[in-house]
Amino acid sequence: MKKVMLFIAAMAFVGTMCAQQDWANFKRYEDSNKEVKTWPQSQRRVVFMGNSITDNWAARHADFFKENGYVGRGISGQTTYQMVLRFYEDVIALKPKAVVINGGTNDIAQNNHPYVEERTFQNIVAMAQMAKQNGIKVILTSITPCDHYSWSSVTDVIAKIKSLNARVKAYAKKNKMQYVDYFSAMADERGAMREGISEEGCHPNAAGYAVMGPLVKAAVDKVVKK
Repeated sequence: MKKVMLFIAAMAFVGTMCAQQDWANFKRYEDSNKEVKTWPQSQRRVVFMGNSITDNWAARHADFFKENGYVGRGISGQTTYQMVLRFYEDVIALKPKAVVINGGTNDIAQNNHPYVEERTFQNIVAMAQMAKQNGIKVILTSITPCDHYSWSSVTDVIAKIKSLNARVKAYAKKNKMQYVDYFSAMADERGAMREGISEEGCHPNAAGYAVMGPLVKAAVDKVVKK
C-alpha cells in the first residue's frame, strides 16, 4: 500500500511537471471531462483508457459506447507512460464504476522511448492500483495482434506482445481482476492479426471491433451492474 501511494504521489508530481508542455495530452479530453462529470453514472459506468485502438473504437462505433454507458479515453500514439500520467483526470475524476485498460503496443513500437517490458508492465500495474484504491473495478486487456509496425523498425513484435500479454494476464489472475483476451480471439496461427479484421495488420476495422465488443462487454457485465 505504501509503495503504491508513493508511486501515485510521484506520478502526480511528474504529471504537473509535464503539464507545461502537455506531453500526456491532458487537453485532449479537458472540456469533455467537464461535461461527462455532469452525466448520471449510468452514462459513464465504464471508462476505456487506451491508445488508438480505443480512440478509433469510441470515434467510429459511438453507439456501442453510448448504449452501454461507456466513455472512451483513448489517444492515438500514446504509450503507457503517457496514459499513467493522465489516468487521474481521464479516469478517476470521472468516477466510473469500472475501467478497461488497454495499452502497451506503442511502447513496443518505441513511439517515444526504448521499450523495456518491466517498465511498461509496471505502468499498467500502476493504473490498475490507482483505480482499485479509488473503488473502481479493473478490467485488464491483452494487446491486440500485430506482426510489425508500419511506422517502426522494431523486430520480434509478436514475441514481445505475447510476453507482455502473459504478464498482464497473470497479474489479473493473481489480483482477481477481469482479463479480456483479445489476442487469442483475433490472432492467426503465427500470432499476427487474422485476415479480414484489420486493414493494415494492427488496427481493428469494423469486423475486428465486432470481435472485441462482446468479449469486453461480458467482462464488464461480470463486475458492473446497470
